[in-house]
Amino acid sequence: MHAQDRPIQLDQVVAQKNKYAIQEQMAALPDVFSAWIECYLTLVVRGVRSRDIEQKIELHLARFADFFQERYGHERLSLCLKRDVLEWMNALEAEEAGGEEDSSAFAPATVNNHLASLSGFTSWVHAQRPDLFAMGNPTAGVKERPLPALVPRTLSAAQVTSLKSTLDRLPSLVQCKGRRHIKRQRKRELPPAQHAHARPYRDRAIAEMLLGTGVRREELTNVNLDQVVIGNAPKDDQAPREPVTPEGLRKARKVQLMNVRGKGKTQRNLWLPADARMALADYLEIERPGDAFHFAEPRALFLRAGNVHAANDPGESRNGRLARNSINYLVHKIGVWHDAEQSEAERKISPLHPHMLRHTFGFRLAQATGADEYELQRRLGHQSKRYIQVYTNPTEEIAAGYVEQF
Repeated sequence: MHAQDRPIQLDQVVAQKNKYAIQEQMAALPDVFSAWIECYLTLVVRGVRSRDIEQKIELHLARFADFFQERYGHERLSLCLKRDVLEWMNALEAEEAGGEEDSSAFAPATVNNHLASLSGFTSWVHAQRPDLFAMGNPTAGVKERPLPALVPRTLSAAQVTSLKSTLDRLPSLVQCKGRRHIKRQRKRELPPAQHAHARPYRDRAIAEMLLGTGVRREELTNVNLDQVVIGNAPKDDQAPREPVTPEGLRKARKVQLMNVRGKGKTQRNLWLPADARMALADYLEIERPGDAFHFAEPRALFLRAGNVHAANDPGESRNGRLARNSINYLVHKIGVWHDAEQSEAERKISPLHPHMLRHTFGFRLAQATGADEYELQRRLGHQSKRYIQVYTNPTEEIAAGYVEQF
């Protein structure tokens, strides 16, 4: 018994020493925001929270430190008051969001996220040094901004029809348009070439996936090729599967994305509709093999162009996996091309973003299932009824059409 207890006692002694060392370190910290923020990030955030959450917290705290510095001309943490937190929240709602949205202020939900990051920091500081803040924890009692009514943006049936037409014609839309190029290609009796970095079949497959499965942008970028299953999923992971080939996808009546990882460490399976199956088959046959050749382990279903250098990934750790912002860019570009061909304002869809396609899927699935909550939660990956209603409620324009013939 004593031999078994000894390692536990040693661990407790080491933990106590570490605790005293940390307390001594914090007691020696200067009264400035930058020092305490760095200490908080090192001891509480880094290695504990995900990389994305870590970056958000660091960004939010840096924004408050900059606001405080500009407001008072110094960054003394002890002089921070509740008044400063409230003024910062007002400033966030009034200023432009640094290009995240075109000429728009931070939304109330984003302001609340900033407050949560700051509250976690000041509460931790107050717990370590209760005497530091002159008037107590400055975020204590600060209420979140009330959230507005959730108004989804959903494509109408007519908009979906014209969007699918644009998707089918993407290869022609990315062709080089220069006069010299066209003249040279005509002499060679060749069609106009596509831009070197263009991947129209990949972009079409991504848009069809978003529209036909309701998958989130980040979920789609994390899907691997081996998660595509033709037919029903085998009960045993070791059981043989039908090879995923372009021909197999075109002939199959059932194709799934297996174990798609969502929020809250959830997983779900998604069925691919016919248009998504055809688009995926074209991409796997025409574009993906050439791009996969440039990467050591191209596991991702959707790869970036192999001739594009990723400045933020010098070590190729992602092995060609698309970034989330790339999904935003290509979906937005598709919306621009679509609207350039539309003369009626009711048909225009820009600015098109991935979540609009998810909203459209949710609304169409609700119509097909009679608003079956279980099926909606299972396919959309949400447990909150509040968000289920967001994805299923029609826009005002669509709702107005319901009573047109009354």
